[in-house]
Amino acid sequence: MAIRSLTAKDTRGTKGRQTLCLFILFVDVRRSQGPTKSRSRAHLASCAFVLLVFGISLLAGCTAPRHPTWKRATGAEQYERLMWKTIQDQDWNEVERHLAPAFVGVTSDGRSVDRAGWIAYWKALRLADFSLSETTVQPAGVDMVVTYVLRLTATGQERLPRVTRAVSVWQDVKGRWILIANSATPVSQ
Repeated sequence: MAIRSLTAKDTRGTKGRQTLCLFILFVDVRRSQGPTKSRSRAHLASCAFVLLVFGISLLAGCTAPRHPTWKRATGAEQYERLMWKTIQDQDWNEVERHLAPAFVGVTSDGRSVDRAGWIAYWKALRLADFSLSETTVQPAGVDMVVTYVLRLTATGQERLPRVTRAVSVWQDVKGRWILIANSATPVSQ
């Protein structure tokens, strides 16, 4: 192998000649007209090593995706999705754990409810399916404001609009995120 230095001119011409040190490694092809057995074995061994390292690095990233849980969630959008999933699963103890004691909600028909009223409202509806879209998350001091379009399918005593535009406010309290406010406005279709 040899190392060579090149000189280049500044393209603007204002600084005159400038030495640009480009170190180019190249193999002197004239010295080796053909691969020898020891060279081909060394080349084969180095290729095998590179493929092994590449394969291991690919496998390291191929773990099964983890679905967010309340402990593994990384943002307010995931907390919002987890809250709706918890309501769908009717895990009311978990819903209560993530509602602020002073929670305030506004239902899609305009009723203002507290924490107990919000839980009773969703218990009566029995959420069958949901999806969130057009989600945005905005920090507001220590709180996170989540706005989104919520599509619901529910069964129960009350009629529920299928599509609402919702706003939720999440707050970090001692490392645990809790929902402090939620408001839903029907979207006409």
